[in-house]
Amino acid sequence: MLNRFLFTKRRGFTLVELLAVIAIIGVLVALLLPAVQAARESARRSSCLINLRQLALASHNYHDVNKKFPTGVRLPIDVSGRPTGGTNVCVELLPYFEQNNLYDEWDYEDNRNNVAGGSDATQAQVIQILLCPSDPLPQPVSQYTESSFSWSWGFYGLASYGGNGGKRSAMAGGAPDFPRMARDGVFFIGSFVGLKDITDGASNTLLFGERIHDDPEFDRLRPELWPGAAPAAGWGRWAFVAHPGANSNVTLSTPVPINYRVPPGGEFSTLEDRVCAFGSGHPGGANFAFADASARFVAEELRLELLQALCTRAGEEVFDVP
Repeated sequence: MLNRFLFTKRRGFTLVELLAVIAIIGVLVALLLPAVQAARESARRSSCLINLRQLALASHNYHDVNKKFPTGVRLPIDVSGRPTGGTNVCVELLPYFEQNNLYDEWDYEDNRNNVAGGSDATQAQVIQILLCPSDPLPQPVSQYTESSFSWSWGFYGLASYGGNGGKRSAMAGGAPDFPRMARDGVFFIGSFVGLKDITDGASNTLLFGERIHDDPEFDRLRPELWPGAAPAAGWGRWAFVAHPGANSNVTLSTPVPINYRVPPGGEFSTLEDRVCAFGSGHPGGANFAFADASARFVAEELRLELLQALCTRAGEEVFDVP
């Protein structure tokens, strides 16, 4: 008898079945991708909150030693206009968040030495604690040459955070514009604010908040309306002291709501407001550190008058903290 071998014919996937599988995989990816992106953003937001808490704790440690918070800015220009030394809140806090070596390099006698060295200059160093992972910053270092003050030209490390400068901290007109500065926050030019001066309560007063480095309309209008200003991605220079407008780089304030953007066809005043606005790359709001060293997310829907109340240290406003 002959042995019969039965051969089973292998059956492959049909084109229709393959397309169905691909479609199912596509649906699953579409369902999972937003969840993955949300999880990543949640992690970035948490990392940002940690940065702000560290800044707040560094400020409190500084306060323990000096009985006051650091000055917002001390300009390095004497009465004759000669560049001398200078400092700001970020520089003063360097040794309080493990940047002692960088602080030791800072020249308080002649700021031109801090500028010297190109991209290797003291002021050009990138400090990770000052950068939010959600900030859409193209580069963490920016070259600045727009000012008429040539001694301020150079490379600068950027920061995603600014100190609470009160209701108004940006002064586009430089020194003649100083009277418009509110001085009702915690950090401003020549500030020496202590916890005893924050009579609204430390838990009701902002210490630091976020800045976002993205505004297409600001960049489109800037060459015409404010040719001496840096683009949106160039603000927030943590070591910037060699200019009367240095306050606008290390402090933020509340002329406009959180996450404000320059509207199409904006005027010069809208550009100035944008420079000192709180904002972030986090959807729906921004992170803030308070004067009691706590940190939390605040929604962009917060009414402007409440945001301004959070920025004043002694405004005697009555409100519920969001």
